[in-house]
Amino acid sequence: MAWHDESKIIGERVSVKNEKEMGVITRIDYERDLVFVQFRRMREESYPYPEAFEQGYLTMKFSKR
Repeated sequence: MAWHDESKIIGERVSVKNEKEMGVITRIDYERDLVFVQFRRMREESYPYPEAFEQGYLTMKFSKR
């Protein structure tokens, strides 16, 4: 994944494979290579970063700003 500034994806909506609802990326932990996605009802899950994006497990839904 070659983005110029990866911090721009924080706060963006993401579709997760095998999940009914959309989530929001809350933070990226570079030391442990994890991305955290928060769903409704304050449930937060972690996924391997950037492998989850490369393998199609997480799909970005960019908002127009």
